Amino acid sequence: MNFSFLRIAVVSATIALPAFCQDLVAVKAKKIHTVTGPTVEDGVILLQNGRIKTIGKQSDVDIPWSAKVIDASDKVVMPTWVIAHSSGGMRGSNESMQNVPWLTVADAVDPGSTFFEGMRRNGVGTIHIMPGNNTLMGGSGMVLRPAGRTIADMTMASNTGMKLSLLASNGSRLQKIREMRRAVADIREYLADYNRQKDEFEKEKAAGAVGEDKEWDKEIDRKKQAAVDLIEKKLKGWLYVPSFAELSEAMRMGQELDLNFVLGSNLDEAMPMLRRLKQPVVLDASLEYFETDAETREEEQFCSAKMLADAGVPFALSISSAGPSSNPWWQLGTCVRNGVSRQQAIEAMTTIPAKMIGMEDQVGSLSEGKLGNLQILTGDPLSATTWVEMVLLEGEVVYERSKDPRLQYLFEAADETAEPQEPNKEGDK
Repeated sequence: MNFSFLRIAVVSATIALPAFCQDLVAVKAKKIHTVTGPTVEDGVILLQNGRIKTIGKQSDVDIPWSAKVIDASDKVVMPTWVIAHSSGGMRGSNESMQNVPWLTVADAVDPGSTFFEGMRRNGVGTIHIMPGNNTLMGGSGMVLRPAGRTIADMTMASNTGMKLSLLASNGSRLQKIREMRRAVADIREYLADYNRQKDEFEKEKAAGAVGEDKEWDKEIDRKKQAAVDLIEKKLKGWLYVPSFAELSEAMRMGQELDLNFVLGSNLDEAMPMLRRLKQPVVLDASLEYFETDAETREEEQFCSAKMLADAGVPFALSISSAGPSSNPWWQLGTCVRNGVSRQQAIEAMTTIPAKMIGMEDQVGSLSEGKLGNLQILTGDPLSATTWVEMVLLEGEVVYERSKDPRLQYLFEAADETAEPQEPNKEGDK
């Protein structure tokens, strides 16, 4: 026997083993909330190559010896949150520019932003980053995972739609609507003229006025390409509708273009129109607002999520880049506190936004074949005392609470400022 060959084979197998082990991850859990299926008690999720291979009870699933085991037997596992619309994580914005359809958030996203760190800390695994609400045509968005050193590392989908807005930051609502109609009409006129020139070229070529070897080589203006794709319904639009006053115009535009609606807070007078909506919508990060009765001068509180739930319209929740509304748990709690069911609230940050961004077969729920995007929680997902213990994206651990430097700093600072307790003179009881 060639012992040299044997030693080389053993060493080679030993070196190759760690890489093989990383392909298999088993997560044990007290409860597994799949969102779309039944809750699995004392379950295990087996991940292979970043995707879910098996979900079942621990007694029914054989964990391969080569799998990396994450023991969360006393914890709750569910899919990471999906955010359908956010303008966080960018170095800057184009909010001072009126009409810039050719821009993309890929040029502004900062992978090192603390926004993405906060998203991992709060169990978010998929974020649709879009331009803000102050620009008529703000450019294109992209879907990112909140982990990675570069934009390429983070990208899940690019060119996911163009942001449009009817927010009248300067001027009247009617003026903003006229500007939007004019912008759309200008693109239609440009496209019609382009097609006319192309048709004339083809006719001249067929008549022999142009050489047979010559081809039409004029391209659509790069700055107009995205807007042309929007008009031709090759690109979805994400239209911000600040209040009920603009909703009728938004619905008219929706008949002409392929649009998702991002609705503002002031919707209390729009219930008849809301019931006519046939597709899911995204809610502004501000879910609650007050209106003052003109006669009694009394304030009445409204919740946009509750109104949509009552109207039977599926909705997705969004988050702001700062403040309480930047926290998914705050948004979910606000929904439930106003009478939205737990299941509806959870779906508003899982299955519904996943469908809106066209990734329902990848994220938003736990089932075989989907991405292994999991958050491990210390307790019930809607309990105020629950922490995110760990986050896995495509089977890779990207967050651990025990290693969170900001939480460690906050807890240490709290311990240092805590007043010392007076000794109990009577002794412990």
